[in-house]
This record gives sequence, C-alpha cells and structure tokens, in this order.
Amino acid sequence: MRTVFFGTPNYAIASIRALLDADFEVPLICTRPAKRAGRGRIAHAHSRRKFAEEVGIPAITPNRLDAAAMAAVESANADVVVVVAYGRFIPSEILSATQLGAVNIHPSLLPRHRGPSPVATAILDGDTFTGVSLMLLDEGMDTGPILSQSAPVEITQETRVDGLTDHLFEVGAGMLPNVLDDLASGVLLPQPQDDAGATVTRLIRKEDGVVDWDAPAERIVRMNRAFHPWPGTSTVWDGELLKLIDVEFVSGERIPSGFDPGVVFERDGQGVYVSTGDGSAVRLVEVQAAGTRVMSAGEFVVGRPDFIGARLGASRMSEK
Repeated sequence: MRTVFFGTPNYAIASIRALLDADFEVPLICTRPAKRAGRGRIAHAHSRRKFAEEVGIPAITPNRLDAAAMAAVESANADVVVVVAYGRFIPSEILSATQLGAVNIHPSLLPRHRGPSPVATAILDGDTFTGVSLMLLDEGMDTGPILSQSAPVEITQETRVDGLTDHLFEVGAGMLPNVLDDLASGVLLPQPQDDAGATVTRLIRKEDGVVDWDAPAERIVRMNRAFHPWPGTSTVWDGELLKLIDVEFVSGERIPSGFDPGVVFERDGQGVYVSTGDGSAVRLVEVQAAGTRVMSAGEFVVGRPDFIGARLGASRMSEK
C-alpha cells in the first residue's frame, strides 16, 4: 500500500517508521517548514526532513497547501493519506485525493477532546485516563468517523503532557499498519462519532501558563503538568518573571490563618509553599528566576530571605 504522510512534530516519526517496518510504501512526506531560530533567524533542517533524507523519501515543506502541494500528492499515486499532528487544516481536495481517504491519529478517545490541545486539556481537566483514536478526516475539526480506538491510557498524578503525548503517538503508530490493512480489505467499517458526547479543546496560548493563585491548589498543579514544557507555568515575584518548573499538591496542607492567595511560606522546614484560593497550598519543588538556572525551591530561598512572606502574582509586575 502506498501512503502519503502529513506530519509535523518529532513524534510523527514513529508512525513513519511503523509504516516502513510493515512494508508500506511511503512515496512522499509533507511537513511544515522549520521555524526560524537564533540571532540570524536561520531556518535549520528539522528532524522530520532529516529522517526523510536518511530513508530516501521525497519530502516537501509547503508554506501553504496550494495547487503545487496538491500536484505533489497526486503524483505520488498513493492509496491513502496518513496525518499525524500536521497542525493545519488539510483541503478537501487532498482528503479525497486517494481511494481510502485520509487517516488521522488523534491523541484522545473521541468524541472527547476534539481540537488542537487534547492531551494538555485531558490533564488540565483532571481526566484519569485518555487514549488514541484512528479516524477518517472530513472537513470538520476531528469529526470524522472512527476506525479504531486504543485501550484507556492512565493519567496519574505524575503525568506530564510531553511524556503522555509521546506515549500516545507511539500507541497510535503501533495501531496504524493493521488499521490501514483492514480498511483496505473492507474488514474495517468506519463508525460515526456520537456528537452528543463531544467536547472541543482550544489552542493553548503563552499567557495560559500564568498562575492565578485564587485558583484551587489542585488546578494549579494540573496546569504545571499540562503546560510542561510549553508554555510552562509562571508567576511574578519582585517585578520579575519566576518560572515554576515543578510544583506539588500536598493533601491536607493548609495555609496559615489570614494569608491571602499567593503568599509564600515555610512549613516545619519541610518545604516552601504558596497559599491558594481554596485554603490549601502547593509546594514549590523547582523554580527558575530570570537569568538563572533551574534550582530547587530550598536552594532558591537561600540568600533571598524576602521571598518568604512575599505575595506572588502577575499584577505585581504591572504595578512596579
């Protein structure tokens, strides 16, 4: 079977490898252009393009999926299009360019968490499990019929979005060859989604990582896991940005009487805590101030005695 592949993040490579290992032909890889970085704003070749070169597969990086991109897909003479987090809507002309259509790996158990941020949203919402859906793309946002879904994947108190995302796409890559074979043979019949149970996620923005200390402690900890490594979670202390690299929720940890949300305090020498809006607290594990390295909260307060008792919050930056 000949497969045109659309994918952008590094974890898309697992699906390409799965196809090649199962003796699928991949005549074309389409990935988004590399972002410019560094002082000279140089666009360096990214890992997907390098991987394509290593395995000898032609690759294109169009700025737009225009007529030229459509012509490249048609010339590949493929049976199916596979899409793994390409990051842009794919025109209907490409979705219908092959006999079997376009198969997408989506990291949630649809119809829950359609849209661009399913993994982060699952963690942020306090879900205890998620999974992977393989589906046929249509012109909606993750609304196409389901081909197969994974067993539930547990979300624990230690789960962070980067590790969970990698794992989910590895699961999807493992499912992909059999699903394509069964789709081609007619054994697998696409099943429509139940729109009544649908939820839709939105694109995560940089400002979403700014902590509101009026929120419950558990919500703040989920933010820290859902937004790692991007956009990260942060607050403001002494007019400067303070990154919260790792924080913990400690059950039963209560804030001292009279403390407003966002106040830093110590508890019996066992840690540095910040009060929150529900009367509980989070423990700071690792932090990073502007221009410094990541360090433990205990190390950070050494030489910064005014940190204990300070009130954290974004408004303090604008007021200074």
